[in-house]
Amino acid sequence: MNTSADLEEYRKLFWDAFHRPALKVDRYAELWKSLDLINDVLAGPFFSMYENGHIQYIFEDKDRFPNINSVEDFNVWATYLINVYHDEVESLDKPTTKDEEYDLHVLRFQTETKKKLLALALKILAGN
Repeated sequence: MNTSADLEEYRKLFWDAFHRPALKVDRYAELWKSLDLINDVLAGPFFSMYENGHIQYIFEDKDRFPNINSVEDFNVWATYLINVYHDEVESLDKPTTKDEEYDLHVLRFQTETKKKLLALALKILAGN
């Protein structure tokens, strides 16, 4: 894919990773809410990619991103946060109802979509 097609794909996926899902079970809704800080922190640079096709501001904003000086730093930082998100989603007991299975599926889907967005962002940044 070229950078333009990658950015188009990125934009198609973006909202799937960050929208508030209609979860059916309280414990999954509470988990999603507890992960809100990770969503908020990731959403800034990920939305910048969606909106602008780049994340340049994170390399310049040393107050909010003091340790991100390169694309590799961004990759390490975002991968770490996505992995924490993943581990929290997987930390709940095994689902016992269809509603719990549905909610877990939704949260896993959001996690996987964040991973796809990061991979696409890195590809786009490498092409710029």
